[in-house]
Amino acid sequence: MDNQPKGGAQHANNTQTQQHFAEQLTSWQALSPWSIITYIFSTIKGVLSNGFAVIPFVYTGWKQGFDAQWFILAISVITILVSTAAIIEWRKFRFRLNGDQLEVKRGLFFTKKDEIPLNRIQNIRYEQPFYFKPLALGTLIIETAGSQKDEAQLAALDTWQALTLKRLLLKLTQAENSPHQAVQASIAHAKHTATEPLHEQHNSQAIARKSLGDLLMFGFYHNNFIWFAVIAGPIAGQIDMENLFDSPLAKQFWLWIESQTQQSIALQSLFLIAGIIVLYGLFSLISIIAAVLKYYPYKLDRLNDTLQRSGGVISHQQDALAIKRIQLIHAEQPVLARLFKRWTLYFKQVKGQEVEQKTKQHMLIPSVTPCEVESILAAMPNLSGGASVLPGHYNRIHIYWFTKRMMLPLAIATLLSVIAWFDGRTLSYYETTWLITSAVIGIIYLRYRQWGYVLDDNVLWQHTGLLGRQWKRIAFDKVQHVKITQTLGQKRSKLAYVEVGLASGSIVFPYIPVTIAEQIISRSLHAISRHNEPWI
Repeated sequence: MDNQPKGGAQHANNTQTQQHFAEQLTSWQALSPWSIITYIFSTIKGVLSNGFAVIPFVYTGWKQGFDAQWFILAISVITILVSTAAIIEWRKFRFRLNGDQLEVKRGLFFTKKDEIPLNRIQNIRYEQPFYFKPLALGTLIIETAGSQKDEAQLAALDTWQALTLKRLLLKLTQAENSPHQAVQASIAHAKHTATEPLHEQHNSQAIARKSLGDLLMFGFYHNNFIWFAVIAGPIAGQIDMENLFDSPLAKQFWLWIESQTQQSIALQSLFLIAGIIVLYGLFSLISIIAAVLKYYPYKLDRLNDTLQRSGGVISHQQDALAIKRIQLIHAEQPVLARLFKRWTLYFKQVKGQEVEQKTKQHMLIPSVTPCEVESILAAMPNLSGGASVLPGHYNRIHIYWFTKRMMLPLAIATLLSVIAWFDGRTLSYYETTWLITSAVIGIIYLRYRQWGYVLDDNVLWQHTGLLGRQWKRIAFDKVQHVKITQTLGQKRSKLAYVEVGLASGSIVFPYIPVTIAEQIISRSLHAISRHNEPWI
């Protein structure tokens, strides 16, 4: 009872402090000096990510012996330069909320000022790296439609400051009244809700939760073993494999295998399969660890008309994405995920200006079962096209797509066979040539078998894949343009290439009937005429 007045007074002080911060946002604000740490780590992360493949060479050089004095000198110079640049970056960085835009300026000799219209903000991400957790600080990352990279990173904000600003920006981007009225309404809203954690508000609805087992499975079937090979390959080259296999431990292991199998083909096959699984698990180790560290515990909630994703072991993250910003829903199922009957859902936003945006982080839901898809989409009432279940079948593109593409490998194999006949080649040459040709044609056929479409009333589905599968869900009211092209052969067969343009990129449907193409156009125009709000 004695602590209640004290707790009430502390709550009032916190509320008053946050109200003061919300009102201060209209003037230029500097970041905390702790943001210098963020700049230093960002620079180091950029160097390591761009020079990831250098790690094996550094290891090789270490094995051969570094010059310690030059190495220490190089590290010292790099540390001084990075620290100096970070201090300058912090000193010259300012931000403020001015009317209907967020303004950010920075730069030493040449001042760069970014004016970010709030209606272009499509994703707001809150991150709390491990070095900020003890300080209760975090970084607010603001992404806009069509940008090549993150427009603004506000580092070392107090948790309540970051959530207050995040709530202000989300309220502003969703407001339909005038900008100045929106600012005042949002500040008033923040005064009442700034002290509440975002995930604890009463109107927050849980959409998806993923356990540790789900994330382990996700990392396993989304194996990125290329980087493992890049790192492990040169390191393995430093190991004397001959002596390793001749070691007593290795010999004893092989003797144990032989004693267990006892010339049994079934047991030998079982050991071979187990060895492949262990090897793949080793390759998957990086992906599994990364999935757990980045997403656990995975939570996806809906707060009003905004998706909120949170998770992360070392660096806690909170993403915010307005549902109306979703341009495309992409369901991906790699070949191993087909065994587990799991999908990965991506909510794709507006594409950046570059040809292929590798750095853009689309919000995703890992390890989704087919029956979960409809319930997840149903929890988003303002989603374009409404709730949908993954189709159970699809209409394939025309067989002409396959026959046209198989002609090239057939022509090459025939030409090589004719040349080989004049050169007097052996039979093994012909066998190898036509075996490779058959494999290429088989891959083309598998690609054809997986390429199809489903035309619904409100959405258009595209199915692609080879051994794995992918579904892309296109809402007709998000379509910006439809382009139809025909070759002379396609005109005679009444087929066409159809390119459906979205703000997230273009989707191509090859060799589909002209009647289907006309339906895509008519349904897109009909949907846009009924929903004339901006696509983005």
